[in-house]
Amino acid sequence: MKTLPLALALIVCAHTSRAQEKSGFASFIELPWRYVIGGHSAGKWHDSEAAGRLLGKPGISYRVFSLKGPAGSVTAGKAAPEADVCPDVWMQKITPRPDPSAPVTLGVNASWDPMPRAAVMADTGDGALAAVVRGMLVKIGIAGPEVKIHQRLQIDLDGDGRAETLVAARRFVNEVELFSAAAGDYCLVFMERETAKGVTRQILHGDAYLRADPEAAPVIHEITGLLDLDGDGRLEVITHTGYYEGGGCQVWQLRGDELVKVIEMDCGV
Repeated sequence: MKTLPLALALIVCAHTSRAQEKSGFASFIELPWRYVIGGHSAGKWHDSEAAGRLLGKPGISYRVFSLKGPAGSVTAGKAAPEADVCPDVWMQKITPRPDPSAPVTLGVNASWDPMPRAAVMADTGDGALAAVVRGMLVKIGIAGPEVKIHQRLQIDLDGDGRAETLVAARRFVNEVELFSAAAGDYCLVFMERETAKGVTRQILHGDAYLRADPEAAPVIHEITGLLDLDGDGRLEVITHTGYYEGGGCQVWQLRGDELVKVIEMDCGV
């Protein structure tokens, strides 16, 4: 029987150990709302309910991340559905108790580093980017749009050495009370990526109001996370949606040159 040299055997064992480590169940939550966004195991994504059913024991530790980097840790209790409002969305009690007015962050329970790379918060006042956004809005049908860019994040999602750009832009005349929409209001989130065919732009969220709508319930979309949620070294994009009666969260995975939505969680009236 042939045997492997010791050094090679150690390398094979180490590789196998890492592969086994990354094949375990990972779960992720949205704070401060305590929603179970979902989970991942054995190459499969789990929605909030499926992941929640696997979180049957208390004392689960989550590392917390903002777009800027690690933001501490929390401990979660047993997951359970939010039966009164959203029976298919599961939640966990969190210690220490989150401040409900705090910005959105994400908690990840996984054996690997969920943030191997951090995003660069790029200049949102760049004239060339404003021209791109203006052109996209005109194409949608808004004449003379007021361009307001709120997020411009540059990060290498798949580790190929080239950074993607993620942009969130919006204009609402009355953003404090989103009970109606004015003509020209919009909310746009898109990815810009270099491909073999040149620069492509993929819209993840795109809402536009060509005319005033007093009965609209506008939604604000924003980017809240850029994390490796399945242990493959590539980063998923996490977006948050919020409206006056609820909100939600979406997980996008880069496949080829496009982001594909793999999890969607929504809770509201």
